Amino acid sequence: MSHKVITWVDLQGRFRSTLPAYESLKNDKGLEDEQEAIVFVWSSLVRKGREGITEDHPYFIVDSDILAQRLEEICFNDFRYVAIPDSEGRRSGVGGSWEMGDDGLPQINMAKARGIQMDNIRMVRNKELAKKDIEFMRALEADDGSSVAITVEKQTLRDIPQTFDLTTDTPEELKNKWPEGLSKDN
Repeated sequence: MSHKVITWVDLQGRFRSTLPAYESLKNDKGLEDEQEAIVFVWSSLVRKGREGITEDHPYFIVDSDILAQRLEEICFNDFRYVAIPDSEGRRSGVGGSWEMGDDGLPQINMAKARGIQMDNIRMVRNKELAKKDIEFMRALEADDGSSVAITVEKQTLRDIPQTFDLTTDTPEELKNKWPEGLSKDN
């Protein structure tokens, strides 16, 4: 069953969506009408000062089925946030490539999405470079001449950001672009 969803952009520029808990609002607050529920939920967000929003903060009301279709078109969360690793290597997200369209639905800024994809590639590439460093040291110790080949492999990895073309027209095409020989599973 399709419901209405509130969409908005927070003060950090991130696209947000809020699906009112219609059944709870009906049972707990006696709000039978979907529009009443939306007004109640938005007023609650403003009253709580969530994300710093005020009464005049712009928002949209969109159909949940249409939002779900758009999310599929833009590859769900693949380019929503920029993944930033912390000191333990855990990745958390900050504003990414999602922007609010004139229709209240998220759209992808492809230039930002390409940057996110390249950052993902760099993170994997950096792990591969660290592995190659170990191989290189072992090759030097073995003195078997294999260090030259490893040096070439390392340079190829270092060159990926300058040589790998991420030019695409759609988020789906971009999601599937990955350098040959570089594992996505790191």
